[in-house]
Amino acid sequence: MNERAIEFGLGLNLIGILAEPMPTDARPELPAVVMLNAGLAHRVGPHRMSVELARRLAARGIRSLRFDIGGRGDSESMREAESDESQVLADIKDAMDYLESNHDIRSFVLVGLCAGADNAHAVAVRDARVVGAILLDGYGYWTLRSYIVHYLPRLGRPRAWLNYMLRILSPSRKAAEEFRLHWRRKPFGPRLEVQREIQALVDRNTQLLYIYTGGVFDYYNYAGQFGDMFHGLDAHGNIEVEYYANADHTYVFAEDREGMLSRVVEWCCSRAWNAR
Repeated sequence: MNERAIEFGLGLNLIGILAEPMPTDARPELPAVVMLNAGLAHRVGPHRMSVELARRLAARGIRSLRFDIGGRGDSESMREAESDESQVLADIKDAMDYLESNHDIRSFVLVGLCAGADNAHAVAVRDARVVGAILLDGYGYWTLRSYIVHYLPRLGRPRAWLNYMLRILSPSRKAAEEFRLHWRRKPFGPRLEVQREIQALVDRNTQLLYIYTGGVFDYYNYAGQFGDMFHGLDAHGNIEVEYYANADHTYVFAEDREGMLSRVVEWCCSRAWNAR
């Protein structure tokens, strides 16, 4: 395996690490994997998971790039963008443009955790070069069953009911707003709009792997919730979903990271990328 630092983007402001397999191991027919920042975290990823993933992929013949979005880690923000979101999407496009121009790579799999998953989804919708995405603790929406799973254990806890009533009856506008946000949970986009975007991806034959953990119990809390959230979605066999109920959001325990990384690597190596 060979790893080297690269500079690219507007004014060469973006910094990343390109990991390439040994020539004898290389599988150029497979798409390259691009790893995105998890929120404000550095490109190494929580508990160095991106580093470990890159090296495992290289051992299986797959090229990868882990890089910092402008303004995070070692990358500078030099783009006059209308919003932070537009800068993020443009920076990810710059990463794919660099790999296409300098390494003749024309298809990509994006990997993102939390905010990185949201960004991976947004870029995949806009750029047909993205043939796959691995979304860790990505979009989640409440269902009837998730409400039951979340609140049923609290029915026998008087303190939980007291706090609930105090929030409802509180004259404080701030408390009322906090209660409203509590029920909204993570501010994802409208569910039906996201479902239409996912459907468009699978219709384009984009391969999608969703992995959820118990670390986001407040909006995703049982195996099978994905199908309930997006009822009527025709996956065409292009979507796989995993739920690791005992894993932390950032995979703090080594055994949880091992399970997730192994699953991701096998998924990347086993998809029918040549069929597209």
